[in-house]
Amino acid sequence: MSDDAEFAAMFQGHATRVVRLAALLGADDPEDVAQEAFCRLYAARDRVDDRAVAYLNRIVVNEVRSRHRRNQTARRARLQLVELPTPIEHAGAYAERSAVIDAINTLPSRKREALVLRYWLDLPLAEIADAMGVRLGTVKSLLSRGLDALANELGETR
Repeated sequence: MSDDAEFAAMFQGHATRVVRLAALLGADDPEDVAQEAFCRLYAARDRVDDRAVAYLNRIVVNEVRSRHRRNQTARRARLQLVELPTPIEHAGAYAERSAVIDAINTLPSRKREALVLRYWLDLPLAEIADAMGVRLGTVKSLLSRGLDALANELGETR
């Protein structure tokens, strides 16, 4: 991906997916995460060949982690917590989807990352391990425990 035309095509093909990935990983500002990821990919485009998509996924995971850490530090520093209003519940499939997303957001970040990469991006286990920077066995464990916790949160049996 050495020329700008290839990069532009990659951006057009993956921008929406990267924003959604960042949102599902829990980013407060998924568009900014996507922009930062593409900026970093652009800077490294000469070093990245056929693994650009995997590299992009890894950048997004790492950027969301970094922002979560920064936000946690800022929250600890605040004296008051502001409670946000809850959204109005909608009927049907939207309510079910909303319940699943709310349940996913209660999971610890590593379990949430593994579940999103596996079941939303449909990545193979090896690519998830690469994106998260962990071993294959850790990915399997995170997925299993994450699914158990998700089922428990939703009140279902697995």
